[in-house]
Amino acid sequence: RVPHGHYEEENMKSTVVPNRNMILLSVATGWAVSLKADCVSYAAHAGDHAIYPDCREEFADALDKTMRLADWQEIYLNRPFVSWTKADIVRRGAELNVPFEKTWSCYEGGDQHCGRCGTCIERREAFHLAGVADPTEYSEAAPTLEAMIANDWRL
Repeated sequence: RVPHGHYEEENMKSTVVPNRNMILLSVATGWAVSLKADCVSYAAHAGDHAIYPDCREEFADALDKTMRLADWQEIYLNRPFVSWTKADIVRRGAELNVPFEKTWSCYEGGDQHCGRCGTCIERREAFHLAGVADPTEYSEAAPTLEAMIANDWRL
């Protein structure tokens, strides 16, 4: 079961997928090397939480070096959003006409975003702070945006 609530809460540790970024970035690096690319980019951002060890700067620095040690090709890890908030990313996405309705954040899965898990709450908060209309369809069980704002983004 995916916990509901803001990511600052202790129960969010249950959402950690051990070595997720290491696994995905290793696969991406292998593919990038086969294409003779010079970097692998991923969307680590300023809002990534300390509960995710593979989102930390120390991890990224170590992986960046490891990518070059693991192959003869000069390849680097690129984190273009590392100093951006999610709201900054949404703002830039709106400028680029990103089809946000085709993006997915919810950890619960299903046909609609639940609107209650940590990623849904942060998604709603980012759109609100960016001043960009959120096209996401949330479950009927999700609290209203107004209720979430009034309750300081807590359920």
